[in-house]
Amino acid sequence: MLIYEVNLEVNSAIFDNYMLWLKPHIGELLALKGFVKAELLLEQQAGEVAVKKVTVAYYLDNYEDYLNYIDNHAPHMRKDALERFNGQFRVHSRRVLHVEGSYLAQT
Repeated sequence: MLIYEVNLEVNSAIFDNYMLWLKPHIGELLALKGFVKAELLLEQQAGEVAVKKVTVAYYLDNYEDYLNYIDNHAPHMRKDALERFNGQFRVHSRRVLHVEGSYLAQT
């Protein structure tokens, strides 16, 4: 299992529209081979901010499925976001994490 993490900075002025686009976009990725689930995370920020910080963590079965996404689907999907919101958001970082273990609190 691995996590493909995308960290975004979205201008507050278009944030609501961006989120309306992002949620179905996440669904499109989840329809691809190997994608298991996604978590949409918003950074807690105090007060009014010019840029809102968003993280999407996609869980995939394996690295080969991630590479399939990067090679065959990512260019088109990224182009869509750039055409809709060019200059109003940026991808701060992307990274791939291997899940070494998962732990739950003892109740």
